[in-house]
Amino acid sequence: MTPRTLCLLIAFAAFVTAVGTAVWLAWPGPDLTAQADLSDDPVHLNFEASDDPDSDASEPPDVVVLSNGIRLTNIPTHCRADTRGSLLCEDRCDSDAACPADRVCAHHPDFGFRDCLPLHRYCDDASDCTASDVCHPVDTSASGQALRRCVPRGALPAGARCTGYARGLEGECAPGLLCVHEFCGPPCNVHDPDACASGTECAPNPYRVLGACVPSCRDRACPQGERCETDYAGEVPICRPFIGPACLDAAPCAANQDCLRGFAEPTLETEAFECRTRCDAKAPCAKGLTCDETSGYCFQPCTLDTDCPTPERCHVLHRRESQRGCGFIAEGLPAFHR
Repeated sequence: MTPRTLCLLIAFAAFVTAVGTAVWLAWPGPDLTAQADLSDDPVHLNFEASDDPDSDASEPPDVVVLSNGIRLTNIPTHCRADTRGSLLCEDRCDSDAACPADRVCAHHPDFGFRDCLPLHRYCDDASDCTASDVCHPVDTSASGQALRRCVPRGALPAGARCTGYARGLEGECAPGLLCVHEFCGPPCNVHDPDACASGTECAPNPYRVLGACVPSCRDRACPQGERCETDYAGEVPICRPFIGPACLDAAPCAANQDCLRGFAEPTLETEAFECRTRCDAKAPCAKGLTCDETSGYCFQPCTLDTDCPTPERCHVLHRRESQRGCGFIAEGLPAFHR
């Protein structure tokens, strides 16, 4: 290789490296004004939202698209979508005698239809369970036989807040209660209009048939520091705690501000709201604030959490930058409320 060729190769490599570096540096950070709101994530276990509610005709046999656009996968072929955003399933048996000797005609724990289920799933007394469980009644067979199952010895009563979006009996809740939409409640079927007591509604499990009776705020006001909200259209409205101004309800932001939403640390269960002032070259921020050009909102620079007013915290505004600002979420500015 001649010296001239070697010089050309080195120059070409340097050019490629320079272009790559320039592209990386110029690549925009996340669009913080459209940042995803994790509380609206429709994926729970194995169901998701469909972009086309009418696309069920082209779906695989085990996929059902509900009337509200929710797309369920791994669905039994004898279950279909109804007009209320849930599933309607046909029973597979009508008596215990219709099942083999080692099975019983009972309700499917996820979908609610009667099917021949193995007897070994159930217990007779506490001796069939571990020390941390209790043999609790969970169902009645098609022929009237009481069925019990080993469930955790939870302590939370109906109406108490619990963790998660459970598909079955939850360890935090007292035996016989489910944890759905962050509340413990007695089991219910979404197709039974009288399944729940006054002040509660049947919040569906991920399979949209069975669920739990949870406190509803549809016809009542929430306590101070909480707001009535649903995750999706048609869901049971529940009271959720929040911090910051009630700028989506009774305390709207000023004309030059937007009500932005994020999550308060360290938990994702509490919502956070704040009024952020819009800014650009023609509309600078007030003294002490800096305009974030990526999002177009003013922020308060900071180095430590103690530089921010409580309950805000100091966080990195963008992943590829070291600039930090006060806010209510771990990273980036809060997103618009959807």
